Amino acid sequence: MSTASDASGALSASTRAKLLAELERVEHLLFEPMTQADLDRLYALSDRWTEPLGDSPEAIALCDALDDFIAAGIEDGDVEKAYRELVERVQRSGLKTTH
Repeated sequence: MSTASDASGALSASTRAKLLAELERVEHLLFEPMTQADLDRLYALSDRWTEPLGDSPEAIALCDALDDFIAAGIEDGDVEKAYRELVERVQRSGLKTTH
């Protein structure tokens, strides 16, 4: 059984690819108003991310970015900026720096 992240909180490549694919399915919200069905799907997505990602700082940051995207859609905020930041966060989440 593979894990979503390692001890440092870095996402595995397969988990990162899965999260990015899930985000592609909601990309239409950049151009269309959020419906209740969209909101329900996003809350379900948030629930699906929370458990397997755990409580590492990186996982918390990912879930917070998803929450920011949801809030932007609800509050007529800058959805494009929130989505871009969310995608960037997921893309960076698997990168490890060496010292």
